[in-house]
Amino acid sequence: MTETLALVESPAQLLNVLEWAHVHPGEASSLSIAILQPTDRHSREQVRRLCKFASQARLVWRRYEVRSGSVSRAHTLLRLGRSVSAAERLVIGDLFSRTVQALLPFSKAREVVVVDDGTATTELVALLTQGQNLSRWHQGDAPKKSDGKGSSVGRWLSRDTLELFAFFTCMPVSPPPGAVVVPNEYRWIRETFGPVRVRGGADLAGTSLVETGIIDQQRYLEAIGWIARSRGAWRYLAHRRESPEKLREIADATGMEILHPELPMEVMARVEPIGHTVLTFASTIAYTLPIVLQNSPVRVELCEIDDAWITEGTAARSVDFLRKISTLAVDRHGLAKVPPQSRGRQAQPRQLPPPQRYGLPGVPGQHGPYGSPEPY
Repeated sequence: MTETLALVESPAQLLNVLEWAHVHPGEASSLSIAILQPTDRHSREQVRRLCKFASQARLVWRRYEVRSGSVSRAHTLLRLGRSVSAAERLVIGDLFSRTVQALLPFSKAREVVVVDDGTATTELVALLTQGQNLSRWHQGDAPKKSDGKGSSVGRWLSRDTLELFAFFTCMPVSPPPGAVVVPNEYRWIRETFGPVRVRGGADLAGTSLVETGIIDQQRYLEAIGWIARSRGAWRYLAHRRESPEKLREIADATGMEILHPELPMEVMARVEPIGHTVLTFASTIAYTLPIVLQNSPVRVELCEIDDAWITEGTAARSVDFLRKISTLAVDRHGLAKVPPQSRGRQAQPRQLPPPQRYGLPGVPGQHGPYGSPEPY
């Protein structure tokens, strides 16, 4: 039996491992999941909730605090290195991760599967295809061409002993030479939870583009206010990286209810009542939610980003990437677009429904074989 080790660092990556295991039961029979714990509170809570589902699916998992003190980190990486060395198959959530890259030299895996379904997958495929060093799209200047076969990651993926290199993803990508793409259709979510319950009003999904320095905060707040008024949105589903100060400003300026999802949006949309429309900026959920919510009355709409919102000094590469993933999402799923507010034209506000909290009924089996999760 091929020993399989998954390395994940975020709730989304853990979710994608659950999806991969669901559709690859043979390969997953020897699966162990190493969770490289994130530091922010909301990410850790989402990981905790997903670990319960992993246990119910009879998957083995363990959390590792790899971001603690230097001595503790070194000992943890050494222990992980032994596990990585023993694994014949690696399932990796993020090849951009420095922690994961530090572990790769330990590995002699014959099979490698990348399961991250974020928009970074699009960038990863492009960089590997072009033989460039791996750097995230929002980190500024374009990556440089690597020597030889590419970066250390590229060389590791070019080993003669590597028999399979696969992407398990819903993103519209063409694999780099020697790799294959296996579609992630989010079958675990769709077969486990449901049906989708629709509530009145629209939900607006937050973004961390302000925190990454791409979008000006004041322009973002103005845009959020206009979208809330014109689209009837009264719930703001905060991104786990958004700052508390910004969220307070959004609440004060718009009157929207700020929610911190305790599960990734893809899962939340199937276990919680969700707005009849989900509004999102350029992000991963523009690709994932249309799949998760297929055959339901919920619409996903893409809020366009005005060039005037982009901060000075933002690299052209970052702007081009945002445009690319927006265009791909619209083309892929036929999303309706919400244009930015035109200067000098005020939208007529819609009557917003009164705020309401939805608890879950807790009836076993109502949301699939695992029953209801904890109250949201």
